[in-house]
Amino acid sequence: MNLDFDIDEHRNYYDAYWTGHKQRLNFHEIIRLSEILRAIVKVIETTGNKPLRICDLGCGRGWLANELTKFGSVVAVDLSATGVALANERWPHIDFRVADITNWRPDEQFDLVVSSEVLEHVPDQTGFASTVGHLLRDGGHLVLTTPNRNVKSAWDRGNQGHQLVEKWLTPRELRRLLADAEGILHKTFIFDFGYTGLLRVTSAPKLLRLLDGTGTRPLYDVIRNAMGMGLYQIFLGRYSA
Repeated sequence: MNLDFDIDEHRNYYDAYWTGHKQRLNFHEIIRLSEILRAIVKVIETTGNKPLRICDLGCGRGWLANELTKFGSVVAVDLSATGVALANERWPHIDFRVADITNWRPDEQFDLVVSSEVLEHVPDQTGFASTVGHLLRDGGHLVLTTPNRNVKSAWDRGNQGHQLVEKWLTPRELRRLLADAEGILHKTFIFDFGYTGLLRVTSAPKLLRLLDGTGTRPLYDVIRNAMGMGLYQIFLGRYSA
């Protein structure tokens, strides 16, 4: 863990961050949601179509927790009391809680932990991984999305904005962090997120139109995923005792 990390500074940052934050989902959130739902389908194929006990780890303003209620009961946790209060006002039927997710150890376990765009903002990523292991029952699943450090320089050149902590991981680093899980799915996605550096070639509009016209865009994306070129990565893993 970063010994210089000030949890009060972190908490205050997100209290301010969520105040006045737009509730409507942006384009990237919609795409990430679609990937998360596909991963949950894989979980249901394994567990059967029964209600799941779910934890949204790092729930922010709570929109994902609300989507997850379609699959079972949800406990949603975040460091920011302001974010949790706003989420609770909008979705009072969900069990929202305030906690430091790197050392939260409740006396309950879950079938599924979902965490979207949280890990990269956590200074103690080992603590985060330990929390996931603690929360999941034997045979439980983790669905996680996080940015891909392989393309961070291209993202930064687009002046896309940063939060207080930005600790992006490569796909290899993420898999190493989550080594306790049996990997079921791990891929990158959203390849055309800018037009700087190498993206001026790989995401050139003329090239993409040609690929779309010939029906080879899906194959092109398979190749780009194999090369780890997506902006985000999604991981689905199963935990056993």
